[in-house]
Amino acid sequence: MNGIKESILLGIVQGATEFLPVSSSGHLVLIPALLNLPLPNLSFTMGLHLGTLFSLVVYFFRDILDLLKGFLSIFKKQRSSDEIFNLKLLGLIIIAVIPASIFGVIFSDQVDLLFSNPKTVSYLFLITAFFLFLASFLSNRSTRGLSEINLKDALFVGIFQIISLLPGVSRSGSTITGGVVSGLKQEDASKFSFLVAIPIILGSSLLEISSGSFGAFTVGNLLIGFFVSFVVGLISLFVFFPLIRKTKFYIFAIYCLILSIFGILYFN
Repeated sequence: MNGIKESILLGIVQGATEFLPVSSSGHLVLIPALLNLPLPNLSFTMGLHLGTLFSLVVYFFRDILDLLKGFLSIFKKQRSSDEIFNLKLLGLIIIAVIPASIFGVIFSDQVDLLFSNPKTVSYLFLITAFFLFLASFLSNRSTRGLSEINLKDALFVGIFQIISLLPGVSRSGSTITGGVVSGLKQEDASKFSFLVAIPIILGSSLLEISSGSFGAFTVGNLLIGFFVSFVVGLISLFVFFPLIRKTKFYIFAIYCLILSIFGILYFN
């Protein structure tokens, strides 16, 4: 089967970068371009994202169960304080997902074109760098925890998530920045960002994969990449998520800035 090595490499790249605020989609464009390998289209990329989605489900399994219990509590006459909070949190997650879902459906063809343009993606990494510098600057001023999350926070996260549809703009970096700008502490904005990722990745992945067109890759290649991204993503979550909650984002911002400048010069 052709493309096995490439699929494994792309799965590793996806799993290793998805949960860092450095844009896994951007890396899936730049790294193959640098190595003169076939560039994955949007459908194949979203298949790899589906692998890391399963990593998220495993890692946040208890939180997902709590959200489910919160939803089922609508059928109860009396709810516990935990059920009330989880029902509220579920509602805010849905609200945060809506803006990017709408824009994703409308502009999916335009976004797909960007996956064949590494130079443009290199420029888009500058947006991620800016967001991360902003989050780092504002993190000490953001004081509210997840228990205090409100509609404004969800809307901020949702709006910032629209921009992350572009490869090179980190989804986690932009949505965490949205939460921090709204007033959430970095670690709480991080958790909300990752919970929001579950429905948005699930919906967009299934929508794109249903097209059945994976460019230079086959369905078999996709299955290999999916499995690798799941395994590597799960390892990355256990290693990196505690760091993301605490680490100053300017470190990731500097990385994205350097990567952007390198890509702009290299692909010029």
